Order: sequence, then structure tokens, then C-alpha cells
Amino acid sequence: MKRNTKSQEIIPRGTKAALPHGSLPETISLHLLKLIKETGGARGPIGRQFLAQPNKEKRFYRKKSADPLVEDEHEVAPGLVYKYRGKVGKNGKVIYYGRVLWTVTRFCASYCRFCTRGREVGLPAYIKSESKAAIAQKPYLTDAEIDKVFRYLKEHKEINEVVLSGGDPLTAPEPYLTKIIAGLVQLQKEGSINIIRVGTRLPVSNPMSIKKWHYQLLAKIKNPYLMVHINHPAELTDKTIKVLNKFRKISLATVMSQSVLLKGVNDSVEVLYELFEKMTEEGIRPYYVFQNDPVYWAQHMTVPFKRAVKIWEKLRPRLSGIAATARFVIDTPFGFGKIPVPEGKAWEVDYSHFFDYKKKKHLLK
Repeated sequence: MKRNTKSQEIIPRGTKAALPHGSLPETISLHLLKLIKETGGARGPIGRQFLAQPNKEKRFYRKKSADPLVEDEHEVAPGLVYKYRGKVGKNGKVIYYGRVLWTVTRFCASYCRFCTRGREVGLPAYIKSESKAAIAQKPYLTDAEIDKVFRYLKEHKEINEVVLSGGDPLTAPEPYLTKIIAGLVQLQKEGSINIIRVGTRLPVSNPMSIKKWHYQLLAKIKNPYLMVHINHPAELTDKTIKVLNKFRKISLATVMSQSVLLKGVNDSVEVLYELFEKMTEEGIRPYYVFQNDPVYWAQHMTVPFKRAVKIWEKLRPRLSGIAATARFVIDTPFGFGKIPVPEGKAWEVDYSHFFDYKKKKHLLK
């Protein structure tokens, strides 16, 4: 890592610190660089998330990049992942609804070193991806591809929910994101879909880049859900909180958090307690805490499952009912479902295995 010896300034290395297959360059916003410096540098909880550790990240490298959530094989239209399917009866009536994930860009303001889509996110244009996903082949979708997605959603009345993701949708240019949101809002008005979620880390990684048009655009959605990735209480700076409050007040968005349990970042009862309490105080609804996905570049950041369970056992009794709305889950690798981990000690639980939503058995280490 390059450093200025006088100021100990961290200089991001860009593609020189990317993963072996080319994605996840070391790109870090000025906001995060300042926060890294204030929280212990490279070994601190923010530095560990955004500063590359090439030797550790390439240790378990495999030529074929991992896709543990099997998204590529469930892409039914450009960027549209339809894994959790709805069902329509013989009479044409919907028995239960399905939901889709729409990856609309492969860019982020800063790249998390544990990103589950590290097989494609941040991939430079000159590198050919092994992934078949649309955003792995180009930074943004074309107008024709976007229209194809809208047609698919209209033709499948069993889909009632769309989750915008990427990369980070809020980093996309205003005309591009406006076309996507406007199209979804129109489908919402027509009754083709009901729920629109927007996943983002931008209010945390670079809150100054959130502009007035972002709030106004999300305000067009009926009951928008803003899913914000927050891992550590230090990420909730005054600037970040101000941005999230504006999304609540101007966009009328329900702001919900998603976190990943990470070694050296938030793998302690005290840190998670402070995080949940602070989020709850600021009107952010704790939603999910994920066990780190088994991608080769982030194995060194994974908290062993038995230790994770013990942390959760101690944390849960300390939290109020509001702060404890978060569920600790395993987003099943090569399976189906975000499986909640039982709150141990309240029950006698066999943690050696679990079954996903397709009744497939998964062993735990």
C-alpha cells in the first residue's frame, strides 16, 4: 500500500489491487479515506472493509469465479435474477407472489472487499468476464435491454416485488436511473408490481454524492424501501445520518439496514449492540445480518459459524424488541433461501446442519 510518509496518507491502488480475475479495484471515496484514518487505519473496522489485502484475497483463488447465490443461472432478462419464483394456479390466479433482483450497474462509489458479486462488480471494460450476467458484460444496460425487463415484468403477473441492485444503483447517472425508476413506477401504477426496493451503500461510502434528484426520484415510488448496507457504528457519521433522514422525510422511504458479520470489523457483542441501538435511535430498521458468503476473496473475513452463534446468543437478550428486528441469516450457498439462525439457549438447537426452502440439507462447519 502506498503511503505518504509525512501524512500517512492512504493512496488507493485502483486496478493494481484488484482481484486476480480483475474485479473489485481498490477504489475508495475521500469520505471513507478520512473515516479509515480516524478509526485505526488499515487494521481498523473501516480499513478492513475497503483496503485490499491481495495476498489474502488471492490465497484461495479459483479460475472460475464464485457465484454462491447462483444468480447467473437464474437471470431471465438483462440483469433480472428470478430465483424466488411465484406461482400461478390453473385458473390463472396468483397462488403466491415471487420477487426479482435487478442488477442495473456494476459500479460502486467504493468497493467492499467481501462483495458477494466480486466476480463482476468493478470489472474494467477491457476485461472479459467469465460470468454470463448482463452487468458483467457492460457497465450499464441499454434502453432495449431495460425495455425487455419491463416487458418480462408485465408478462409475469406473479411477480409483485423488484429489488434494484448492482453494483450500487444510486451511483448510476440521473437519466439512466430515472428511466428505470420511472418504468417501475408506471408498472406499480398499473398494478403489475407492488413493491420496489433500492439497495445501496452510497449514503455510507460517499454521502456527499447523494443529490436532490435522488430524493425526488425515490419519492415517485409508492412506499419506497431503501436497503442500506451498514456494518459498523462508525459508518453512521453525521453526514450519513443526514442523508438517510432526508430519504425518510423527502422520499418517504422506509430505511432498512443490511449488515454482514465480518472478522475484525463487527464480530463482537459490543460493536453489534452499539450498531443496532444507534440505527434504531436514528429511525433505521435493522433487517438482516448475514453470515459472510463463501467467495474465495473473502474467506479471511469470515467469522466461524460456531463463534457467530455465540455472539448472537449474547447479543439478542440485550436488544429491545425494536432493535432486535434484525435476523441473523445464512443466504444459502448453492441453495434457496435466507435461512434464519435460531436464537440459541432459548431452544436446544442442532447447529450441525439446516434445510433450505427446497428441503435441501446443508452441513455447517
